[in-house]
Amino acid sequence: HLGERSRILKMKNYYNGLNEGIKNRVYSDNNKPSNRLYSAYPSYITDNFVGYMLGQPVTYKSDNESLLEELNLSFLYNDEVDNNTTLAQEQSICGYAYELLYIDEDGNVRFKCVDTEDTIVVYDNTLEAKELFAIRYIANEENKGLVYVYTKDNTLTYALEDNKIKQLINEEQNFFIDVPIMTYENNRQRIGDFEKVLSLIDAYDFANSDTANDFEYFTNALLVISGVTMDEKDEEGRPLNFKENRVINFVDNDGKAEYLIKNINDTALENYKNRLNLDIHKFSNVIDISDKNFGNNLSGIAMKYKLLGMENIASIKESKFRKGLMKRIEFLTHFLNLSINSDYT
Repeated sequence: HLGERSRILKMKNYYNGLNEGIKNRVYSDNNKPSNRLYSAYPSYITDNFVGYMLGQPVTYKSDNESLLEELNLSFLYNDEVDNNTTLAQEQSICGYAYELLYIDEDGNVRFKCVDTEDTIVVYDNTLEAKELFAIRYIANEENKGLVYVYTKDNTLTYALEDNKIKQLINEEQNFFIDVPIMTYENNRQRIGDFEKVLSLIDAYDFANSDTANDFEYFTNALLVISGVTMDEKDEEGRPLNFKENRVINFVDNDGKAEYLIKNINDTALENYKNRLNLDIHKFSNVIDISDKNFGNNLSGIAMKYKLLGMENIASIKESKFRKGLMKRIEFLTHFLNLSINSDYT
């Protein structure tokens, strides 16, 4: 799971604005500008998809009003709207999300989105791909912590030390119908919404950083003095470092003083960054709200066409999300039948 964990943490770093491409970029010359500008494309893509899909909270309907009332009470107790948003965000960033059901100290059923990087779900090899068991591990910097194993029958808690399970320290009965974990896939391939455009995002960050470097070069331009010989010592008699003092001095037949600057092709740079911007929106299927043509007296048909790509991706995400919600309701209904001796279906 370490390889998958690294991928998930990388995706979360990008979402949090710590784009690893520009963060890990190596500049060979320490005396030159080395700006690292981070773009917020990953969070822009995820937040727009989450808002587009769950801007209006999920609503539920049932002919069984008594069951619906019990479920709504449980949803209210668990802050279901906020939990759904967290699940959708995790689903978008990581490519999938996990939700755990458990019983709290008051005997009430709880459901909560858990960190994807800390959770492993093992499935059987049948067409139904049923969950065999789930693992959630929490370790500190010293590789000590706890490992929780959730099966159809019970929940086992183990001590973790040096990344190895040492001993069983607790066992509790599982009162749910099956392994108490829900899976919310982003798509069948479990790919995050901005994962396919990471290289384009890195290229955009590089271009922006290089532009900032060029302007800093311009601000810190070297002064070239030719035709005369300058005193190569400062006022205190120390040798001058012409590179640090940003001066180049040499003798030739034509005496002059001028700044050595690098020509910046603004047009080519802006065209390159604009193309990257277009490609990032195109291949992530997120609408560019800053586009001057967006919403500018567009007809309903034109607006629908512009949102077609985003709508197609959202439809896939919603169908996967609905599958997790239906399983949650199935588990809650089963628990209600046990706890209040009802016969809900």
